[in-house]
Amino acid sequence: MRIALLGYFGFGNAGDEAILAAEIAALRSAFAAEAPAGLPVRGSPGEAEPTFVVISGDPDHTRRTHGVDAVSRTDVRAVLAALRGSDALVAGGGSLLQDVTSARPVAFYAGTMLAARAVGTPVFVYAQGLGPVRRPVNRALTGAALRASRYVALRDADSAALADRLGVRDVDLVPDPVLGVDLSAGRVPPLGGERPRLAVALRAWAGSERWLPAVRSALVELSADADVVLVPFHAGQDGDLARDLARDLAHDLDDGVEVVAGRPAGADGHRAALEAVAGATAVLGMRLHALIAAAGAGRPFVALSYDPKVTAFADRVGQPVAATLPGPSAGDAGGEELRENVVAAVRKALQGPDQAYLDRLAVLRADAARPATVIARSLIGH
Repeated sequence: MRIALLGYFGFGNAGDEAILAAEIAALRSAFAAEAPAGLPVRGSPGEAEPTFVVISGDPDHTRRTHGVDAVSRTDVRAVLAALRGSDALVAGGGSLLQDVTSARPVAFYAGTMLAARAVGTPVFVYAQGLGPVRRPVNRALTGAALRASRYVALRDADSAALADRLGVRDVDLVPDPVLGVDLSAGRVPPLGGERPRLAVALRAWAGSERWLPAVRSALVELSADADVVLVPFHAGQDGDLARDLARDLAHDLDDGVEVVAGRPAGADGHRAALEAVAGATAVLGMRLHALIAAAGAGRPFVALSYDPKVTAFADRVGQPVAATLPGPSAGDAGGEELRENVVAAVRKALQGPDQAYLDRLAVLRADAARPATVIARSLIGH
């Protein structure tokens, strides 16, 4: 059984690399559970464990990091060969079908999904965040790609509502696959016995001059309560921001306060970023997968939302959004109010998670495995 995997993989984004690792692990587990030894699997008789080929921005990195086959997403012939040679295309997770950043993502991802169907390969949508999709042609492409899929799992209610408007009504609402990875025990340093640690995962975002000074001031104040660890989840986009902020903070913090600019690059970059977040007492984050990693470890978090997907996840697990940050054309974020909101919310988070939060996470972790089970059962032929 060979499965092609499509997503924003091979671009140095720790969140997307964590998605890929989580999906591979979940699919292997699901196939093992659904196809006991000796049970024939459609397409590969007698072989229960799937193999994978990833459509990647950096195939060599993907092979080294995840131990699976990979082809370049810019090599059209290789992509088509991978689609023809696979028993399924799994598209997701992440926010693939959107045209906020540019018009290209929808053309590439929807086009690849439709190409898979054209060569007879079934498509499964795995915990995607859908939209915004503003251009009419992109809405048509997105609707066509989703309607052509055998199974559509989306990660939030806003995505499901958009799918419904595009004529896709049979949707499974599931958590992000990374939430299915239990980071809470045995993989990160235990809490207690040392100063609290606050992991901070910001992202480079237009308009930062209107909100970053207030966040910086909040971190200076919070350094009295916890050591600050800066974790760039996308080394290429966020690394300079983290290093510059660390350098600025070093001028204002008392001696003995630790400020670390993490560098989650290289083969194990996504693991380093996840462990830095999971090993913290609390997390202040813009990056969605920093917040998801915090939840996976049972750590409380405070969100700085630049995108509806961040707000949606925080609301779903019952964690606070300290501010909705301005985008490229928004106005002032309200500097002093923002600083006060961040400080108050983080100080509460540093006191530890409440039971209601932990109870929600237990339910969501179980739900995160459902797409892999559905895919395995469909391909095995239950």
